[in-house]
Amino acid sequence: WGTHNCGHREDAGVVCNDIILVGGSTWYEGRVEIYYSNRWGTVCDDLWDINDASVACKQLGYPKALAYKAAAYFGVGSGAIWLDNVGCSGTETRVHSCSANSWGSNDCSHGEDAGVVCQSVRLVGGVYDSEGRVEIFQNGQWGTVCDDNWSLNDAHVVCREVGFSGAISYKTGAFYGAGTGGIFMDDVSCTGREGRLRDCRFPGWSYHNCGHTEDAGVVCRGVRLVGGSSSSEGRVEVFYRGSW
Repeated sequence: WGTHNCGHREDAGVVCNDIILVGGSTWYEGRVEIYYSNRWGTVCDDLWDINDASVACKQLGYPKALAYKAAAYFGVGSGAIWLDNVGCSGTETRVHSCSANSWGSNDCSHGEDAGVVCQSVRLVGGVYDSEGRVEIFQNGQWGTVCDDNWSLNDAHVVCREVGFSGAISYKTGAFYGAGTGGIFMDDVSCTGREGRLRDCRFPGWSYHNCGHTEDAGVVCRGVRLVGGSSSSEGRVEVFYRGSW
């Protein structure tokens, strides 16, 4: 203590997140709680929708929301209900910036606490939104997937999880650049029918014999057909900047 070679011009600081998820079974889901006026409080589910949920998830570092939850899906909170009638457009960076009643003004009970399920897989390093190095959120941080046994079935699961209809191809050998931090999955073996990458078979979290030069990637289908009577016809929609 007290041993240093510093002056006060080098004093350290932090910027803390004033939103958390509580009550979920994983890091990326839960009841939304916001810090205001020195207290944590909840958000009422009146008008709560996928745009609101996506802003909450982006504020927490996730790409977007997969689902929004109402009626205290993740359990009832306690204390203040800080926000009601939240109306985010989806482009905001913080829930605090969205339209809503004034702080603490609501007609709700904690049985109406709002929640989210955030997207826990992202694509990084690609030229387009539909391609990139696969990164997965686990234990509070993002990490990569090793390309040992990486296949088109694995890529299909990833692409569907991030909102595409499937994969065009899979990439190995850090095709989209080497990641940093943890390598969370190795020897992944998906059947192609799983809803999430983490539901596929693999030896265990962070169990691997890889370096980041083996980071896996995918190329997803950035075009889809909608509204036809079969999968071979329909309205053409293109994915661009996070939306169809």
